[in-house]
Amino acid sequence: MKLKDFLKDRIAYTIIYFSGIFLTIIIMYLTIVINSKEYPKVENILYPLLISIIIYIAFLAYDYYRKSHFYNQLYNMLESSENINYLLNIDDARTREQRTYAEVLSKIYKVNSQKISEYEDRHKEYIYFINQWVHQMKTPVSVINLILQDQKKEEFRELFNSIGEENEKISHGIEMMLNHARLNEFNLDFKVESIDIIAVVRKVVNDNKKSLIRNSIFPKIIGDNSVVVETDKKWTYFVINQILVNAIKYSKEVKKENKYISFEIKEKESKVVLSVTDEGIGIPKEDLGRVFQAFFTGKNGRKTSESTGVGMYLSKRICDKLGHELIVESKEGQWTKFSIVFYKQKNLFRL
Repeated sequence: MKLKDFLKDRIAYTIIYFSGIFLTIIIMYLTIVINSKEYPKVENILYPLLISIIIYIAFLAYDYYRKSHFYNQLYNMLESSENINYLLNIDDARTREQRTYAEVLSKIYKVNSQKISEYEDRHKEYIYFINQWVHQMKTPVSVINLILQDQKKEEFRELFNSIGEENEKISHGIEMMLNHARLNEFNLDFKVESIDIIAVVRKVVNDNKKSLIRNSIFPKIIGDNSVVVETDKKWTYFVINQILVNAIKYSKEVKKENKYISFEIKEKESKVVLSVTDEGIGIPKEDLGRVFQAFFTGKNGRKTSESTGVGMYLSKRICDKLGHELIVESKEGQWTKFSIVFYKQKNLFRL
């Protein structure tokens, strides 16, 4: 605690103390005048006043010395980002008031720790349930796909294609839920390695080829045959896949015979940039700054019931944790471009 703060807190004490001193001196002065019919000398009045001031200053100095160390620890706790166990290790409590503060802080910490522990247990149980449920749902989705692939009757082909499309949406939603649950334990499900980013792009395109064909969208990969980046393969696949799924979703709204989605890889001295550009309906200028917010669907999202506002939010979080940058650019009614920037000399993995 700074001295000026200490003195400000004792302004009321100071006013009361000196009011009492002045009142006492005035009473004594009047008593002497009334009884002796003489006026006392000025130094006889100033002397006790000076003694009182010295005593009061000495008391303030002692009180500040006795309490300053304890309050300085409290101030350090407010400004420090150290572990809470270290912060609560308050010593040098010299008064009953200080000991009470320390006991209250310790009790609050214990109660809070117990509640956090209970919350963590419930959260782990919830994550376990989500993971089990997602894995159970994957089985019927796979079975439906197998059944649809075995159907040969042309008269039901349109119906089967429609079922297959909806089944893809279910599969994508399940995968998104699973990754959202895993993201909370990112440090346990993370592996940095050197990967060929173009190979990952080709796998994403191949996994979505049915949807691309169905909507007459043609993918184009622009770049070298092999570009290596340092990242986590599984999480990067999820981000690129999410960008492509969104590109397909909003490109099919455009009434055009042939549509293209371009994957352009540019390797620079300090970074590699993967840009995915579609020829869809674009993003309104007023929505661009909120694309990565959780559950934000925007003007375009209201046009389709498929939009949840979760996919790009997860993609942004994943890129942040991997140390990559995710950028969006768009012109409404013409195109949208998402760029993933892989920095070569940047530390990966942020908890």
